[in-house]
Amino acid sequence: MKRLIAAIISLTILTGGICSCSNAEADIEQTDDTSSPSITEVQVDSDVQILYRYASAEEGVELMMANTEYYDGFSQNDLDYKLAQSGATMEDYLEFAGEQVLDFDEDEIAKIDNCFRRIEGIISENGYELPPIDEIILIKTTMDEEPGAGAYTHGTEIYLGDGFIDVIDEERLTVLLCHEMFHCLTRCNPEFREEMYSLINFTVVDHDFELPESVFEYHISNPDVEHHNSYATFIIRGQEIDCFTDFVTTMHYDESQSDFFSCGTTALIPIDGSDLYYTPDEAENFYDVFGMNTGYVIDPEECMADNFSYAMVYGMDGFDGEGYPNPEIIEGILTYLGASFVG
Repeated sequence: MKRLIAAIISLTILTGGICSCSNAEADIEQTDDTSSPSITEVQVDSDVQILYRYASAEEGVELMMANTEYYDGFSQNDLDYKLAQSGATMEDYLEFAGEQVLDFDEDEIAKIDNCFRRIEGIISENGYELPPIDEIILIKTTMDEEPGAGAYTHGTEIYLGDGFIDVIDEERLTVLLCHEMFHCLTRCNPEFREEMYSLINFTVVDHDFELPESVFEYHISNPDVEHHNSYATFIIRGQEIDCFTDFVTTMHYDESQSDFFSCGTTALIPIDGSDLYYTPDEAENFYDVFGMNTGYVIDPEECMADNFSYAMVYGMDGFDGEGYPNPEIIEGILTYLGASFVG
């Protein structure tokens, strides 16, 4: 348990919170210098084009407020932790969230454009074929509405954190954008989502599992995880138990008086409707299921978004050139994209 929580917290600090993390970036020291470096446009000879655009602050607020299904799923625990106050209301949250949306500046746009050129170049040079994806809309916020995050998504809207764009270099920003694109791709392509989840032993079903009361009381919503409709088999106390996952806190905000990562864990919830959940340290095969390529294992969606971003940017070599603890996951992704392997 301590290992899991420590991994999530350390990754969150570097690359985003419950919504987006990447442990490939954890070994790259983050600088405190937030000044924007000069931007040199990346020139890529590519016939691949990712369709995206930038939203103004005004449009961004409208798009954010339209995600009512997400807000309707909030628990009181969500509201309290995200506003850092006990007894917070949805009205308080929505008013606060709308105030966080900002306009992109020219340097940020140039940097993000460069990253998309890099992604297009990777796809073209390797002959990858991504599933179809609707237009991506980029929205800039302070990220205080999703505390601890560097980015998150709704549909094909990618929300990027103010300041975070400037602090990280283009390589890490490219990894982050690939992570967020994965969420957009899974929403546009259910079959792709099923194939990706199967690489880490999760099965997608045609209905969502309901969070039992004991879980919902401590539930923390994640905009990147729209559904709880996949499960894997975990070995718990010597028994094979089919479970889906959720991110929860172990105490309420009025008890912790801190951020939810300080007391957060992955809940393994039996799909048989039992009003209980298990923690990762109770499952002897937890990492056999999720693999060890990333510590961001709160949900198969986030785990595979990390694996997808590594596969796209670093290929089979890995970010440090030494491969991966579970290379079969990366190979599975690349094979799906059309890569061929010899030997």
